[in-house]
Amino acid sequence: MIPDASHIHRATPADLPDLITMIHALSAFHNDTATITLDQLRDAAFGTRPTCEILIAKRDGVAIGYAGLIRTFVIHSAQTRMDIHHLFVKPESRRTGVACALIAAARDHAHTLGATRLTIGTDPDNATSVATYRAMGNLKEITGLGPRFWVGLDD
Repeated sequence: MIPDASHIHRATPADLPDLITMIHALSAFHNDTATITLDQLRDAAFGTRPTCEILIAKRDGVAIGYAGLIRTFVIHSAQTRMDIHHLFVKPESRRTGVACALIAAARDHAHTLGATRLTIGTDPDNATSVATYRAMGNLKEITGLGPRFWVGLDD
């Protein structure tokens, strides 16, 4: 059963405990450890200068997945874009259309904010996600972006 739009909504502070649990589960899935605290997530999503937005999917009032969205601004074109930085569905709700419904809700949300593009990525070894995104039909695969680099700022 795919949740309809009334079951996917912008997260509220009341959703934070469920979100933290799912964030830890997503990190564990990728053999990583989530270190974010409840207070840090509250500040990031609902503070005076939010750095992310979160959509949450629920079935019968129980959280079953979320999409963590990050807004970016493309300076040279003055366009806002949105990236689905996290997409997670609890194992018992996978293969039921929840991920596709979250992506559709994220697209609608990004559109209402005036974004010109919504992106989503996945680990290349996550064959299930890659296959799901390719099968959706309305997602265009981005290739050839070239290498990206990072520099640590904690030294």
